[in-house]
Amino acid sequence: MADPNKPRAPFAPWDRRELPGLFSVEETARRAGNYKYVEMRIFEMMGGWVATVPELDIKLRLGTHCYHHAFHSELWHKRLPELREMKPERLTMAPNEEFDLFLNAVSEPEEADQTIEKLVGLYRVLLPRLIAAYTYHRNNTSAITDSPTIRSIDFCLQDDMEEWREGEMIIQSLLETPAEVERAASHQAKLTNLIIAAGGVTGPGSVGNFDIAADSAAGD
Repeated sequence: MADPNKPRAPFAPWDRRELPGLFSVEETARRAGNYKYVEMRIFEMMGGWVATVPELDIKLRLGTHCYHHAFHSELWHKRLPELREMKPERLTMAPNEEFDLFLNAVSEPEEADQTIEKLVGLYRVLLPRLIAAYTYHRNNTSAITDSPTIRSIDFCLQDDMEEWREGEMIIQSLLETPAEVERAASHQAKLTNLIIAAGGVTGPGSVGNFDIAADSAAGD
């Protein structure tokens, strides 16, 4: 018979999960609000492009991907009240002004002949950064106490990885001349500098170097 007084590990020997995650409840809620905000902005941006992109095959793909981000935004909207008793609208915001400037620049190309710029901003700059932020969050939160957030992230990542692949294939099909390659590279560099200035989708610490001490102090 096992000794009931003998200390035991919280999980089985083959289960190496740790109970505490990297983020506090407040930090998780803040990031979820950032996710909801960017997902809604992507939905609105892609929805607008569907009407202006002349290429039928691209129009159809944008329409499908647009729906994904509406769904993602709703996922984070439903998650926010569970994280803390506060109005979701208070948390649904950009992490900083620089990130809003970045999003505005991504959505800026509106003319029918700017399909390359539209897709490069979305599929080569914004979407990879969003995937990186989701992956970092998933890898550093608690699988025990924060499993609902992990489930939401998994849904988002499944769609986003598929979109990233399809978007890149479309971009490659559009780049046929040196001038088009230069257009894509120049626009990508411009937007990359803007997202770096913002610190990422959730601001500084989006994909690393997260200040745990500062987060703990903010929650006190």
